[in-house]
Amino acid sequence: MRKRKHRFTDYDYEEVFKDPLELASEKTIERLLQLGKMKSVYATKTIRAGSQFEVEIYPEFTKQQCQKYGIKKRNYQAQKNLNDKNSRKRLERLINANFKDGDLWITLTYDSDHLPGSMEEALKNMKNYIRRINYRRKKAGLPQAKYIYITEWNEKKKIRCHHHMIMDGAMSMDDVEKLWKCGKRNNVRRVAADEAGLSGLAQYLAKDPAGSKRWCSSLNLKKPKECKNYHAFRGCHVRKMVNDREEVRRMTERRYPKMRMLSCQIRYNEINGRYYIYVRMTERTGRRRQ
Repeated sequence: MRKRKHRFTDYDYEEVFKDPLELASEKTIERLLQLGKMKSVYATKTIRAGSQFEVEIYPEFTKQQCQKYGIKKRNYQAQKNLNDKNSRKRLERLINANFKDGDLWITLTYDSDHLPGSMEEALKNMKNYIRRINYRRKKAGLPQAKYIYITEWNEKKKIRCHHHMIMDGAMSMDDVEKLWKCGKRNNVRRVAADEAGLSGLAQYLAKDPAGSKRWCSSLNLKKPKECKNYHAFRGCHVRKMVNDREEVRRMTERRYPKMRMLSCQIRYNEINGRYYIYVRMTERTGRRRQ
């Protein structure tokens, strides 16, 4: 007879685990480790986006445990702008999964004669621009463009409406710039990835906005690959990582031998004595995907 599996509650684990471990006192850490010896199930989620690889290790709770610790079920209300932390992470992963060295980083501006009167008009200008891009690509025998763009605008802070865009590099920079009809002070250049892929560019795009800021993307983008399991790391492994940061590197690189750790964060919850571990990794030299 099969054992009945526990049903775990889907919750916003990043919201529950806010406090960085490095800010905790030795007494707090000792008490947390004692609490952490209680029976606990840790899930491991991996997110692959291009050459970037993220590992999230976090506890899962049954409905009864959630009630005990005051943990609320995840709220899936639509998240529409970049003020939202999860939206920023999705944007970064989407960029790393779809773009690479040699693709185009484009800034599009307006002259006084073409300055839009509303955000809706600005977005319409971008749709027309992309329509011209795809028409030119079709004539050249190229597939439709892969792109992500962000519109930024704040009249109160005198930030003039402009667009930032990342697009695949199939077209020449001159053609891409000439097809924008609303201003001439534009900037088109080739992107260059570093060991963190295009995360630096993505974080710049997703930074807290100084005004209205919206991002849009083409429908032909690849989604980052997410996997989740319950056997990669257990509670005993987590306690070792908490006691020694070098164990985070050793364990994750042993578990994922094609990857190299770039950074890690450990956060804790003082009520339940559990931890959230986030590890950013990248492909080892010579294994980067094209």
